[in-house]
Amino acid sequence: MLVVENGTLYTPTRVIPDGAVVVEGQRIQAVGRRNELAIPRGAQRLNASGGSIVPGFVNMHIHGVGGYGTCDGQVASFQAMSLLLTRHGVTSWVPTIGSSPLDVKEAALGAIRQARHTEVVGAEILGAHLEGPYLNVQERGAMPPDLLRTPRLEEYFTFLQQADIIRVFTVAPELPGALELIRELKKRNVLVSVGHSIAIDEELSRAVDAGLSHATHLFCNMGTLRRANLRQVAGLVESVLLDDRVTAEIITDGHIIAPSLMKLALKVKGPEKLAIITDGSSLTGLPPGSYSVRARDVILEEDIAYVADRSAYAGSVATMDRCVRVAIESMDLALPDAFRMASLTPATILGVSDRKGSLEAGKDADVVILDDDLRVVHTVVRGCIFDATSEARLEEGGEFGWRVAL
Repeated sequence: MLVVENGTLYTPTRVIPDGAVVVEGQRIQAVGRRNELAIPRGAQRLNASGGSIVPGFVNMHIHGVGGYGTCDGQVASFQAMSLLLTRHGVTSWVPTIGSSPLDVKEAALGAIRQARHTEVVGAEILGAHLEGPYLNVQERGAMPPDLLRTPRLEEYFTFLQQADIIRVFTVAPELPGALELIRELKKRNVLVSVGHSIAIDEELSRAVDAGLSHATHLFCNMGTLRRANLRQVAGLVESVLLDDRVTAEIITDGHIIAPSLMKLALKVKGPEKLAIITDGSSLTGLPPGSYSVRARDVILEEDIAYVADRSAYAGSVATMDRCVRVAIESMDLALPDAFRMASLTPATILGVSDRKGSLEAGKDADVVILDDDLRVVHTVVRGCIFDATSEARLEEGGEFGWRVAL
């Protein structure tokens, strides 16, 4: 038995001073004030030292970390990323695969499937997020235009056959054939998200009627209001904000989205429908310097990456704990709301809130200890403790051909 104790504990409904979480195996047995819980002698104790005891973070949009990328197609890459993410409070995540050749996508999906069925040490993989290839070239962002296309059944049938491993699918609903794709994905319980799109209000509404319910990285690569038949109409940004049926995610790295837009999203959607994400790349956690990412020269500074001529960002390199800290400062967030947006809200959007996202009896023992500066000290994933300050590495050996050393 494990007891996480001596900290301010955050549940969905209460902030508990001198709180404790009692863990039996991989599940939470009880939460409450430390002096009110029955803690058996001999239990292992993890001291929060007066810090915060919060739910494990759920990162539902991330492309890589520590030099590893989700398109590597290697099981070891996903195992390494799962381990590295614990250092930043992430206890479950959704590897996001950007637009790439079909064989690369298939290799990535195969590796994710194998990693999920292997004893992964670290953050739990909840499934894959396919961000494309059915995106609008006008809002492609960093997506190579030659890899974007309109949905055709003979092609996306391959993805439908792997729907059990696909948790999220981002699509531009204005493309011909997109509505039928959305319906087929919805039938298979895949979360359908709008992104890299110039859809207007009517097009988004039809997509939501067909089963779409989420918006990928709000404000980024989204069309805004414009004229249609001489009439000013709501673009995708306004339509997502307006439609209460649509949840959203937002990158809060302190660079990509201005604080005013973060506050607008929070004011309209609220913490229950707005999830914090990193959208982090494989450069996350690497030292500053010059890199080549997918044949593109990139300059990495301490907390942001640029294309070589500094004309644009080259994706986020923020960690989840940093995004939480920036969100608190930029949105004037209360701590319970910030922790919800990084845990229970994404867990609910992803359909895993029955076991993830909050410190409640019966749920997975995914717990994070933060210090007074809201930096990660320890992460507990299904009852297994990870020290954020220790060097983490994968080594050969063990039942599955590798083992973790801390």
